[in-house]
Amino acid sequence: MNESQRLAKQFDRALEGGAWYGPSWREVLDGVTRAQALHRPIPEAHSIAEVVLHAATWQDVVRQRLAGGSPQVPDDQDWQVVKLPDDAAWTAVVNRLFETGKALRDQVESFAPERLQELRSGVDDTWYGLIVGEMQHVLYHAGQIGLLKKSLPKTG
Repeated sequence: MNESQRLAKQFDRALEGGAWYGPSWREVLDGVTRAQALHRPIPEAHSIAEVVLHAATWQDVVRQRLAGGSPQVPDDQDWQVVKLPDDAAWTAVVNRLFETGKALRDQVESFAPERLQELRSGVDDTWYGLIVGEMQHVLYHAGQIGLLKKSLPKTG
């Protein structure tokens, strides 16, 4: 197994489970309803739905950068205002997170391992730094959702 494949395996664990640090995205989002996803227990903080969309956006941005693109993220796409008119809209947001996550994971796995330590053009970082940074980013936000879930009103 090469280093790109090992990094991809870590994305699998972050998304689907089996990581030593705690719950994966799949586990932390399990059972979250549309109403809960929109709940804002801390007025100035983001809702679960906003965090999920933010994470999905950045997974896609990093995937595109690894593929040779240089997408920029305007503020209104970085932290989107989320309106979920029905349960299907919430399901679509969650599905987008896992679709972008799998696409990023696949891009990481196929990334040439010999290029991981190469400096990226225009930034003071390597491809490895971009990949690990994105992994840290998504794990931070999964933990944030875990805390937000603890503040949800009790149902039933």
